[in-house]
Amino acid sequence: MGYKLIAIDIDGTLLNTQGVITPEVQSCLYGLRKHYHVVLATGRHHTTVLPYYQQLELDTPIICCNGSYLYHPETKDYQYKRPIAMEEVAFFIEHTQTLDLIAYVDDRIILKHTHPANYITTLELWAQTLPTSIRPKIERVDDLNAALTQSKHVWTFVTEGDSSDIEALISLPHLQQNFCYEHSWFNRIGFNKIGNSKGNLLSQYLVHKGIHPDEVLAIGDNDNDVSMIDVAGIGVALSNATPKLKARANYLTQGSNNDTGLLEALALLTK
Repeated sequence: MGYKLIAIDIDGTLLNTQGVITPEVQSCLYGLRKHYHVVLATGRHHTTVLPYYQQLELDTPIICCNGSYLYHPETKDYQYKRPIAMEEVAFFIEHTQTLDLIAYVDDRIILKHTHPANYITTLELWAQTLPTSIRPKIERVDDLNAALTQSKHVWTFVTEGDSSDIEALISLPHLQQNFCYEHSWFNRIGFNKIGNSKGNLLSQYLVHKGIHPDEVLAIGDNDNDVSMIDVAGIGVALSNATPKLKARANYLTQGSNNDTGLLEALALLTK
């Protein structure tokens, strides 16, 4: 059975540590997209994926916010949507007063003026370098609660702050029953509706396209890629991957996202 779909994580996999797709990777994927479904699967909001999507000249949908929705840039459609319920939004705001809180909603990212997380500043600077047509919408608001109430979909919450405050948050029984979460940095964690994952959404998309899991090559580097690796016929972890992902992968690359890692993984398509 040959491969039909390649699922690729973005940060730490597609991108090097400078946040760049290398010319070698771009050239390789440009050729592969003519013969395979190349699907980007990420914890990012879709607006922060579009610059890379356009660079690779893809025409497939994107798995966004760790499987909270499937977004198709060509039609601007949101499919397989599983946003956070509004009553859970209220709970989350109530219990994150001591943390910097960022929300991925609808077609934008919002945060309070008074609590700008460190990575948002970097994201804003990057966004300003992009053409307005693909520039992510990042809004600093005075009243986060009001902005969230006016949003149609709340996809993801990202918290950043003191590790003890974060641990206190994730120890709450109600949160554990209604949210799933993944660390993306030592003091940063993303929260989604429970049951959402890259793997679950990938599985739904495969059924829709009539593609068997054995026809999938999935490539990643972090714990939020485990579900995707588990679904795929071949799951690949780059050398810079977490121990958890390496333990679940079928194949480990010698190279990292800074050199030959992704190219090694893609070479498996012809073996």
